[in-house]
Amino acid sequence: MLQQSKFGKLLMPFFALFTIVNIAFLIWADKWDAIQINHSVIIFGNALLFLLSLFSLWLHLKALNNKNPNVLVRSVLGSTFLKIILIATSVLLYLKYVPKELRSKLAVIIVLFLYIIYVYLEVRIVLKLNKKKTPNA
Repeated sequence: MLQQSKFGKLLMPFFALFTIVNIAFLIWADKWDAIQINHSVIIFGNALLFLLSLFSLWLHLKALNNKNPNVLVRSVLGSTFLKIILIATSVLLYLKYVPKELRSKLAVIIVLFLYIIYVYLEVRIVLKLNKKKTPNA
C-alpha cells in the first residue's frame, strides 16, 4: 500500500499544473478576455481536469497493488472512458447553454490541450510506479 506522504509527492505535478494555470488565467484575465479567450471557462475546465486526474490516479494506484494485471488495464480504460464522457458532456452543455456570441472556442481548445498535459503527467507517474513495482526479468 502506498503511504500518505508518497501519495502527496505523486500529486505534486498535478497541483503545480493546476496552480500555474489558474494563476495565469486569474492574473491576466482581462488580457485573455480581450483576445476572446474566456478565462472562466479555462479555470472551470482546469478544475474539472484536475479532479478527474486525481480520481484516475487513485484508481491506477489501487490497481497497481492488485496481482491481476487486467485490473490495471480496466482501471486505465475505465478512467479514460469516464474522463472523455465528462469532458464531452461539459463541452456540449457549454455549447448548448452559452449564447453563441459569448462562446469561446479558443478556451475549449486550451482546455483540451490541458487534458493532454494532465494525461501525460498521469501516464508518466503510473509507468514510473509500475516500473519500480515490476522486478527485472
